Amino acid sequence: MPSDPLGRQPESLAPAAASQLASRRILAVTEEELQRIVLDIHDGPVQKLFAAAMQLDLLHAHANKLRASERDAFRSDLDRISQLLESSLQEIRLTLGAFRHPEFGDRDLITIIEDVIEQHRSLTGMGVEFGVDGELCDVNLQVKIATYRILQEALSNVYRHAGVNRLAVHVSCDSRFIYLEVIDTGKGFEPPPLEGPGGSEKQEHIGLRGMRERAELAGGTIQVTSSAGRGTRIVVRMPTDG
Repeated sequence: MPSDPLGRQPESLAPAAASQLASRRILAVTEEELQRIVLDIHDGPVQKLFAAAMQLDLLHAHANKLRASERDAFRSDLDRISQLLESSLQEIRLTLGAFRHPEFGDRDLITIIEDVIEQHRSLTGMGVEFGVDGELCDVNLQVKIATYRILQEALSNVYRHAGVNRLAVHVSCDSRFIYLEVIDTGKGFEPPPLEGPGGSEKQEHIGLRGMRERAELAGGTIQVTSSAGRGTRIVVRMPTDG
């Protein structure tokens, strides 16, 4: 069927297929925007923080010229500022390191998942047990992107909130779906409703909402099971055909 010069969808394209196509485009565009944000942070705030740290080094040198009574108080203030700057830079390094682009199109899903896990081990020192049930099916670019970003957020949540230094990641697939599980035995929590009239809009739940939205854009679903003192289990299911 010839294409419409105005870019309208052919009548033969079902609404569900059109919606799926739009979701794939949104996921790809979101990834591109994320990479631009990472570059902007690196080229903007990070460079300014480094410049501020260098200025502090100069002030430390200047402190040697002060009288002893003034020098100690001055150095104490400088040390506090230096610690705040270093802490901020470390947090930004963690964020930028986690969100570097892994060349999704040129790598298979297992390699991409292993890359996420290795990054997490390196940045946090946590132990991650990784298991694969059989051979994984081929998946499209959108599923690779969604899996990568969802796993990053899940691992980050365990590190920040679970109070444990180990967790498990498991991947499997059947003829229709690929399954990603992230399991920890940490503090646990009461999962909030993420959609509908009672859906949580709290800032602390933005990561969970982001995981759900990424899964949905790839045609999948996410289930979070948790309770206080009994750990958390996240199961992501996405179609093998995207």
